[in-house]
Amino acid sequence: MKRRFIFVWAFMLLILILLPPLQASAADDWSSEVLLNEFNGTILGFDDSRIIWKETGDKVLWLYNRTDGSEVKVYDATGSDYTIHSAKLSTEGVVFTLSIADSSTWPPYRHSVYYWNDGNVRNLADGPSPYGDVYEVKGNFALFTNRVLDLVTEQSRSLPNSNFVNTNRFDLSADGTVVYTDPTTRSNLYKSLPDGTMTTLVLPSGYISYSGPLMDGTNMIYQVLKSYSSGYKWLVRLRDADDNITTLALNPFYSYIFNPRPYYQINNGWIAYKEYNKEKDNWSLYIRSPEGETKPIFETPSQTWKQSWYARDGISINQLGPDGSVVYTVRYGKLNYTKTYLYSTQSDTHVRVSSGKEFQYRNGAWYRMTSNSLFAIQVQ
Repeated sequence: MKRRFIFVWAFMLLILILLPPLQASAADDWSSEVLLNEFNGTILGFDDSRIIWKETGDKVLWLYNRTDGSEVKVYDATGSDYTIHSAKLSTEGVVFTLSIADSSTWPPYRHSVYYWNDGNVRNLADGPSPYGDVYEVKGNFALFTNRVLDLVTEQSRSLPNSNFVNTNRFDLSADGTVVYTDPTTRSNLYKSLPDGTMTTLVLPSGYISYSGPLMDGTNMIYQVLKSYSSGYKWLVRLRDADDNITTLALNPFYSYIFNPRPYYQINNGWIAYKEYNKEKDNWSLYIRSPEGETKPIFETPSQTWKQSWYARDGISINQLGPDGSVVYTVRYGKLNYTKTYLYSTQSDTHVRVSSGKEFQYRNGAWYRMTSNSLFAIQVQ
């Protein structure tokens, strides 16, 4: 009996050794949460001290003070044909967009963008999409389809070859720096500094297109497309402040222009990125430290990607924190099921978290935002 027990124990130990360690590590231990705020409407954004939200019906926009619980009405469209389309927090105020139906344009609506600061409101843009849209606000800068605006000085900087229609082709930093690609399948890579200096990275010989640049203020991560005997491949690359280039991954081609954030992110020198393994036919998620140490933290089961489109297993990065912690979602295609995890680099642990509209890391803590609620995630 004792010999049988030793054999069983040895067999189980061997199985644990042979199991894909990165899959086994993502256990189903759940984090706990504390509900911080809940509104009768939709949360549009939050930061350390504020929440911007609109009432149900999309007519009234509020700014909530997280410190003392007070609220300020930013805009009231009650009695008009306008609705609150979107709102984004700047360092000092709120950039919000009103929408009104207009059958003479396509899409059949027009937008007006305004900046609110301490009760004062001024108009920033008007027109049909994309000319009446603001795509990102960081620090005191707002980015439109072909320009970036300093909300304090009111100085506008043009962005040649931009013509944005969504957030897929650019990244705006809080200091006003913009990195972006042009809307073609043979795109160069551009970097526009706050002082107006423009740098253009022309495609090297043998490469097809740049895509998806993201910055953390010092380093830039992006993709460049190249043709191989086996077909087109995306090379995920890091470019540091001294223009040293490191190739991080080689991934299959899926589109010329797409949102890069589920595939890779950079924050405070930390990088999270996905890489496809052709031999195993699966995806792995890696974390790279500012010092260059790279560690795989999760991989999907082998032979699970080259299936039908809706049955593929995959990984999607939700948000990378400035300490290297990351929220990511795993999709099990055959089960049509997803699980979202929070990985900590400090403790090397994975915990389950509920799905959310947005995750943010602020002042050493993670937050989860749903359509109408804000939660603090607590990890034991």
